[in-house]
Amino acid sequence: MGALVFKTVTKVIKTDSAKARALGQPIPVQTVPARVQMLGEVIGGSGSVEQGNTVVLTGQLDAQVLEVPVKLGDVVKKGQVLARWDDRLIQAALQANRESVASNTSKIRDLTRQLSRYEALAKKKMGSPVDVEKSRIALGDAREVLAKATLALRQSEVDLEQTNLVSPIDGIVLERLVNPGEITHRGQILLKIGSLETVLMAAKVTEEKLHSVEQGLPAETSFPAFPNEAFQGKVLKIDPNIDVVTRTFTTYIEIDNPDLRLKPGLSGFTRIRRGGKNALAIPSIAITNPSGEEAFVFVAGDDGHARLRKVHTGAVVNALTEITSGLAEGENVVTVGQLYLKDNDKIQSPTKSNSRS
Repeated sequence: MGALVFKTVTKVIKTDSAKARALGQPIPVQTVPARVQMLGEVIGGSGSVEQGNTVVLTGQLDAQVLEVPVKLGDVVKKGQVLARWDDRLIQAALQANRESVASNTSKIRDLTRQLSRYEALAKKKMGSPVDVEKSRIALGDAREVLAKATLALRQSEVDLEQTNLVSPIDGIVLERLVNPGEITHRGQILLKIGSLETVLMAAKVTEEKLHSVEQGLPAETSFPAFPNEAFQGKVLKIDPNIDVVTRTFTTYIEIDNPDLRLKPGLSGFTRIRRGGKNALAIPSIAITNPSGEEAFVFVAGDDGHARLRKVHTGAVVNALTEITSGLAEGENVVTVGQLYLKDNDKIQSPTKSNSRS
C-alpha cells in the first residue's frame, strides 16, 4: 500500500510540475531548513560471541588417567577438577623417597661423627691420615646421595599435587583431548578452556564503515536469547581484512560476562556509537545525486525560485546528511518534488514561511 501511495504522489507531482512550468505557475514543493544539530553515528553489525581468551592445559605426569569429569561445552569454575590420575605409583615413589631421605640423613650423621673421631685421633698422632681422607670422601658421597634423594622426594610431592588437574579460570571447555584409561605424558595437551568472564562479540560491519570504527568506541549488543536486555561493551580490536563475499570486516566488542550467560556461538546484533558532533545537516532525501561523485540540492530562494546548488557532504546518520560546504544554516532545501525540478523553476512551499524557525 505504501509503495502505491508513493508512486501515485510522485506521478501527481511530476504531472503538476510539467503543467505548472508550461503555464508559468509555481510548482508545489515541500522544503526543510538546513540546521546545525547533533549528529551521532550508529554503526550496526551482526555476529556471534567468541571466548575472551583460551587457556591450554597440559599434562604434568607420566601416568594413567582415572577420570575426566567434564565434556565439550561444559561451563567450569576456577578450581574445579577437570581430570584425575592414578596416584598409586606416585604414592609408592613418594614413600620410597621419604625413606631414602631418612636413611641417608641418618647415614650422614654417622659419617659425620666418624670423621670427627678420625680427625681427633689424627691430631693426637694416633690415627691414620688415610682414614680421615676416606671418611671425608664417604661423607661427601653420602651428601650427594641425600641431595638426589631430596630432589626425588620433592618431585614425588609435586607429582602428587598434579594428580588432580583443576581449571585456572571460570570458562567453558572448548576441547577435550584426553579420556579415562589413557597414559599421558608431560607436556601433552589435554584440554582447552575458553575464558567467559569477558567475551568478544565478533560483529560483521560493512566495508564502507571501516574508517568510522575505532578502538574504544562504546557499543551495545542485543541477543535474541535475551530479548529484553542490552549488553554494554567497547570496541577492543578491528580486523581490517575485508571478506570478498560479504564485503564486511570483523569488529570485536569486549563485553563483561560475570554471570557467564553469554556463551561462544550465541548470535546477536551490535550497535557501535561514534561520538556525536554539531554539524549542519539536511534530510538525505533532499540530495538529488547522493551516490554520485557530486551532490546537489535545490535551494528555495526568497524570490520564489529553486536554485540547483552543488554541496559537499560528510557523515550520513539516521537519514540526515552532513553538509560541509555549499549551504548556510537556515536555507531551505526541497525535500518533496525535487526530482522533477529544473534550475530556476518557480516554486511554492507551504513551509517557506517557517524557514527560519
